[in-house]
Amino acid sequence: MLNPILSFSVTRRMRSPKTILIVAAWLAVLLGISVLTMGSLFGRQANLYNLRSGLTCYAVLLLAQFFLLVLIAPAMTSGAIAGERERQTLELLLVTNTRPLRIVLGKAMESFAVLLLLIVCGLPVMCLPLTVGAVTLSQILAGELFLLAIAFGAVCVGILASSLSRSTVVSSVISYILLLLIGFVTALPLFAEPGEAVTNVVYDSAKLSALTPSRALSMIPPLLLVNPGYALAALLQGQLKIFSDVMQYHEMGRLLCEFRLMDRLGGQTAALISCGVITVMGAVMLLLAAAAVRGKSRAAR
Repeated sequence: MLNPILSFSVTRRMRSPKTILIVAAWLAVLLGISVLTMGSLFGRQANLYNLRSGLTCYAVLLLAQFFLLVLIAPAMTSGAIAGERERQTLELLLVTNTRPLRIVLGKAMESFAVLLLLIVCGLPVMCLPLTVGAVTLSQILAGELFLLAIAFGAVCVGILASSLSRSTVVSSVISYILLLLIGFVTALPLFAEPGEAVTNVVYDSAKLSALTPSRALSMIPPLLLVNPGYALAALLQGQLKIFSDVMQYHEMGRLLCEFRLMDRLGGQTAALISCGVITVMGAVMLLLAAAAVRGKSRAAR
């Protein structure tokens, strides 16, 4: 049976003119980026410069959507639970025998559905680099899958913050703080000195060539796989080899170690694993949000 919270919220959201304006603004930004990076290429004969510009266009579009999703999701979810408390309607929902988990899932899926709509609407723009043969359709679909995972994770952070707050403003602030903390804490392994077991493999060309993907995965810090920025870097490296020229000038350090381990694992594989981890962590956040709603409702009684 369809979640009644999801059904009502999606109907109300899709009937709002704001949704149309958000989609229009989203497409305008993506089209503007495409015109700036590829507009001068149309009508010309295909050459290597076209190919490079197509790669740049794809990378910039992916980066732009990544940051827009991270910025938009907390704003969309800040009033999901906190807004119900402000309007004093949350208790009414709870007395209708609607379980807290069902409320949380309905609110989360509503916001995720809007972000899904934005990502799907932006797919034709993402396919523009195909016209110059810069990327393949499978790479674009992998990028879309990555964006979906990021959107889901950002929505879950916003729902958790909303469940812990009594006002929409406080919820928005907590959401952005949580996102910054997640980004910073999960990037801490990059600032630590690499262990001897890692350096012995990474700085030995023979051992590095013999390193299997599964062994490379076991040497990557698990905390790093939760970092959305790491997933983005892994995806771009796996698809475009965008960091190879930069990293060849680094002679040592944790960053170089993680880069070489990522390469041995495979950039797209590392991004896929990271997306899976982010999705699981998002599900855990939804469970925590449901527990927070249940706990506060009991305290109010």
